[in-house]
Amino acid sequence: MAGFVESDIKRYYEEWWENPRDPRDHVFKRLNRLILKQLPPGDGRKALDIGSGKGTIVGFLLQKGYQAAAVELNENFVRDLRQRFPGVDVIEGDFNAVAIDRTFDLVTAVEFIQNLDRDALQLFFQKVAALTGHLILTVSNKNSLHGFWAVFRGFIKPFVHVYTPREIEALVRTSGFEITSRRGIGLLTPITLFSDFRWKLIPAWLTKLVNPWGDRLFPRRCHLYYLEAGKSFRKS
Repeated sequence: MAGFVESDIKRYYEEWWENPRDPRDHVFKRLNRLILKQLPPGDGRKALDIGSGKGTIVGFLLQKGYQAAAVELNENFVRDLRQRFPGVDVIEGDFNAVAIDRTFDLVTAVEFIQNLDRDALQLFFQKVAALTGHLILTVSNKNSLHGFWAVFRGFIKPFVHVYTPREIEALVRTSGFEITSRRGIGLLTPITLFSDFRWKLIPAWLTKLVNPWGDRLFPRRCHLYYLEAGKSFRKS
């Protein structure tokens, strides 16, 4: 079963990750712009990106001056990452299963934790807490319009696990971090009547009109929830 789910994850993200045909694409691009803005200067410090996909966040880390490493499950993405970023240490495999024997000044996990069930999520936070004192992650929000609609229509894939911002914030704190920044992205996300993003019910132009103010007023109801957290941390 695990092998089936793993292959399902790879196939889905190869088709839809950063795909302009996905009507939510402009919401994810807004998230990326926020992350680039929020990333502090690297000044040669070390950063790890978990679930790197096609490498957008890795590129941001390099742009900001970090020595970047990456963990990615999909072997095709790994191959492309290594070709695109020859100076980046790209580790292939499940983050919770691979051995990482160093610490980092920053860890990013963008659009990653929704692929972890509750047990795997607990392990993720335990592992991250041992690796860094500065964490940036995002949550696909169960309490958003997008989250409600996906559950109602049965669009949730077997490998997707949606959480509320409060659930993730509690886990962040339990892991020894203090939350330093929160943002919501996509109060109104284009939703579709059918799976595979067919037959849009909410047009992109309307979401672009609503979200600049809606995201500020109702961050905990947004499709994507950004968290930044830190703690006192000394490298061994």
